[in-house]
Amino acid sequence: MLPSTGLFQKLTCPYYPNCPRITCIYSHDTPPSVQGTFIAEEYNSFTELGISVSRKRKATTDLKNKSSDPAVKKKQIQVDSTATKNQSSAVNPKRPSRPVSENAPKTTIQQQRQPANSIASKPASSDIRHKVTTSSSLQQTSITTVSASFSSSGPRRIAHTPKASTSATGPPIIQPNMRSHAPLKLRQTTVQRIYDHFIRIYAPLIQQHPTLASEHTERQEAMILEQTTNQAGYKQMAMNVLVQLKKRPESTGIHDVGITSEWIEPSKQNNHQSLADRAQPYVLTQEQMQKMRYPTATQLEQNENDTSTAQEAARTVGSTKSCDRCKKEYVVKDVLGPQENAVCVFHYGKMRNIRAHGEKQRTYTCCGESHGSAGCAKGPHVYKDESFQMLHAKIPYVSTPQEKSDSWRSLVALDCEMAYTTAGMELIRLTAIDSQANMLIDELVFPSHMVIDLNTRYSGIKTLAGAKHNLESIRQELFKYINADTILLGHGLENDMNALRLLHNNIIDTVALKLYPHPKGLPFRYGLRLLANKHLSKFIQDTVEGHDSYEDSKTCIELLEAFLKLHNK
Repeated sequence: MLPSTGLFQKLTCPYYPNCPRITCIYSHDTPPSVQGTFIAEEYNSFTELGISVSRKRKATTDLKNKSSDPAVKKKQIQVDSTATKNQSSAVNPKRPSRPVSENAPKTTIQQQRQPANSIASKPASSDIRHKVTTSSSLQQTSITTVSASFSSSGPRRIAHTPKASTSATGPPIIQPNMRSHAPLKLRQTTVQRIYDHFIRIYAPLIQQHPTLASEHTERQEAMILEQTTNQAGYKQMAMNVLVQLKKRPESTGIHDVGITSEWIEPSKQNNHQSLADRAQPYVLTQEQMQKMRYPTATQLEQNENDTSTAQEAARTVGSTKSCDRCKKEYVVKDVLGPQENAVCVFHYGKMRNIRAHGEKQRTYTCCGESHGSAGCAKGPHVYKDESFQMLHAKIPYVSTPQEKSDSWRSLVALDCEMAYTTAGMELIRLTAIDSQANMLIDELVFPSHMVIDLNTRYSGIKTLAGAKHNLESIRQELFKYINADTILLGHGLENDMNALRLLHNNIIDTVALKLYPHPKGLPFRYGLRLLANKHLSKFIQDTVEGHDSYEDSKTCIELLEAFLKLHNK
């Protein structure tokens, strides 16, 4: 809009003194007719009181002079506009009337209800005072009314965050977990399918045990999550569990319950044997142990009186050895400099045969380079001893005791992690579990000599901080659970026996089981990762952080159970 030129300010507002406009373009000064009436009435009143007219005329003249002051005019217009807001409902019917409190002063309400002509007949100062009083009282009354309306609505509502509810008789609801390797939607779908199978299986028991299906569903899904390390493994194991549950008949009683790893068919419960009893026929023979280079008492007795071996074994630092990685000869040192930590250039992967462009080629699994290429990794020179006499001369072998302790186990699965030291390879971690996959030992071990390389790529160990055992104390801890009659189970367990410096004749090696042989025969063998993928549909050792010794031990038990199940068909 264009700015006002002020021409209408010379004209008196037609709604004066009850103008409903907030900003009015007309003049709100007292009209001459009103001023004359005001002066005449005031003259008569003062004459009756005995006051001289000259004093009154002087007061009137002063009032005119003040009203001509621009600041006074502006203040008067603001007060008039504020006072007339409360009466705008009478002029403008579209505006709602404000509520008036019953506790407001009676004189104020009466003045508000007076007609416009009665208000106009009063002096300007009195009119302004009454209007301001009315406006302030109405505002206070309005605020009080609004506050009362809010306070009468009751206490304030408090918002609550939604929580996932679980039903004891329905499928469990999986809670979000950032550490889970399986998505929440996949886990919840798996839970629903497992629950449907358990509802069918436990149909005869629902009345007496309404929560049994929900409890076993939760345990079954937790077992799947615990035994897998990635989403692909979770899916495959969940599918296997669902297939097993689908083939399972309805329960015949409270004794015929359990998740897949616990349930035993009722017809076979009476003839059920422990895993050690069923696996006893597959213990390695002495011939197999010698062929697979297991340490035995017979081999150690052959060169027991060889003094040259003992003298050579005593010299570790300063001796010349062949590097186990790059096959170069070097001098063993216990303190390495910066250059010596990267002097060895090697391939850490194995050789494999591939066909490229119609030709067969040998390449490394670590980098894909062909045979004879420069290494793809760097590190210090390391070595390991292959001779039992040399190993025995450095750290003597011991035999498992004959006595049984209170915590004796008939079968124990082992897995050891080794590191390179100045004396070759030594034990730095031992994990032992029983036939039910219960953890018995999982401890770091201080080696007997200076560490050169922790072999983190395979051992998964980055530091030995927190280790509280040496080789002697960890063997005593192991002897609490095993004796000469205990079956020790593992994959390629001869390396673990050498690291433990342990002589034991009751061993089952998954490498030697007839269902998992290598086409070239012993000592060639398949890796544990390949066997787990092929026969258990399970992915292990698929991280760059090294092997999990508990996972490897548990996989050996599962391979043995799968072998016995297929062999006894």
